[in-house]
Amino acid sequence: MCDACSVKGINWSLTNGPTKSRLEVAKFYTSFESKEIKVRLCYLCAMKLFLEGESTFLNKNKRLRSELEQTNGANAFDW
Repeated sequence: MCDACSVKGINWSLTNGPTKSRLEVAKFYTSFESKEIKVRLCYLCAMKLFLEGESTFLNKNKRLRSELEQTNGANAFDW
């Protein structure tokens, strides 16, 4: 599932259509204290991320941002 769509409760495969129903791995580089965080995004969300940029995309998807902060918190030690 698309991480951004699943947080919103949207069925990503229906909104993308049959030809674009594939997931892409995207990486956030600058938003989480110099950690590289990988997320799975559908075609539409990946395009929004590309066009808007990292900070704007996460500001518009506040639930996704808070979920990523919880799972990849500042207290988690990264080897």
